[in-house]
Amino acid sequence: MALGDRHQKKDVEAALKRAEAAGLKVTHDKNRHRWGWVLCCPCNERHRVSCTPKSQGDEANKIDEFIRDHRGHA
Repeated sequence: MALGDRHQKKDVEAALKRAEAAGLKVTHDKNRHRWGWVLCCPCNERHRVSCTPKSQGDEANKIDEFIRDHRGHA
């Protein structure tokens, strides 16, 4: 991710950094309520990241769950 592509919520940004460290690709899209995607390239699955989540803790947990499910693929 480039410097200007940081998520505004600290918990979500930390989860996105964990996703990159696990070998997943994080893309910044900024399309209405969607901030971007966490992508697992080998299996071609993706997780939508909300720009304005109702709960930043829940959004971070969903990203962490996606990381756990796809850690072995990257």
